[in-house]
Amino acid sequence: MSTRIVSIIDQIGQGLAFNTATAALFVDFKSAFNQLCYFPLFKGVPQGSCVGPVLFIVFHYDLLNSVSNLHFKHLFADDLAVVLSPSATWSSKVLIPYLSQQITNVIKDLYSYSITWKQPLNFKKTFWTLFHRQISPTIPTIHCENNIIEQVPKFKYLGITLDAKLSFNFHLQYIKLKIQKNLMVFKRLSSTRMLSTEISHRLYYAYIRPYYQSILNIYPILSSTKKQQLEALNRKIFRIINRWYDATNDEIINLPIYKSIELLTQLHFTKLLSTIIRSNPSVIADFIEQKLYLLYLKEYYLNPALVKEKRKIVGKGRTSNRIRRLLTGCHPTLLDHVLCYT
Repeated sequence: MSTRIVSIIDQIGQGLAFNTATAALFVDFKSAFNQLCYFPLFKGVPQGSCVGPVLFIVFHYDLLNSVSNLHFKHLFADDLAVVLSPSATWSSKVLIPYLSQQITNVIKDLYSYSITWKQPLNFKKTFWTLFHRQISPTIPTIHCENNIIEQVPKFKYLGITLDAKLSFNFHLQYIKLKIQKNLMVFKRLSSTRMLSTEISHRLYYAYIRPYYQSILNIYPILSSTKKQQLEALNRKIFRIINRWYDATNDEIINLPIYKSIELLTQLHFTKLLSTIIRSNPSVIADFIEQKLYLLYLKEYYLNPALVKEKRKIVGKGRTSNRIRRLLTGCHPTLLDHVLCYT
């Protein structure tokens, strides 16, 4: 799951680096596991069963092939997301109409697949999100078979709330509220002296540490302010579970059991990258392909020997300021940061 999360966030970031907007389609299948043919006499499997996702993957092994290879596709069990990245050469005027047309094409392809293999789409829970850096873009309406594909400003995909600016403000707020709620329980138990230090640490690993997992996946691209706030919350948690409320930051940091979120992130991505390279190298291949595309653009725009070839592709005229900023600036995405971490 972490692989899917890191990959989709990196691809959205790459799209925003190339242009001012990119888009993603989040598809929901209607009664997904109830539509599976389960041996000769039965149809459907119980929701929540272990066999359900496996059978869905086996039965719909060709699902991703029904969508154009021009787009990035993410399938985790029955959760499907398609990222539609823009071309760096698209102008701001045609950018969003082009993206909306691509989404229309993708949803039509998926609808045809759903009819053929009797796996209907749930249009009420199928949404698309426009990730952008524009002030107030005009967002078109997308239809499919008399159904409207609703555009939402944020969407929760595999436990991560992706907002239109890719700021993760909503997700971090949600995680902090969950942690604060469990910290209140710690405080009440600590006041009664019912908890030993050992039990407090066990409760920490059971009820607070799991929330860190979703934070670790996005931590490298958070702003310095957000990182400092998360580290401060981490130190606060250890003050509470150790009942050492007046401890200084240095005293908390030097506790044998204490690990900063920065360190946890490094450990997390060291393991994750090893897993990706071993089991899902296409994630790295997609990342490198995007980097090669950027090198391709730089060569055609900045190499005087390729002026004629460039005009055949993008036409005549001056290079826009947006393209110049793209070619000369530095726009690191999630995997750029991750590779630096490890």
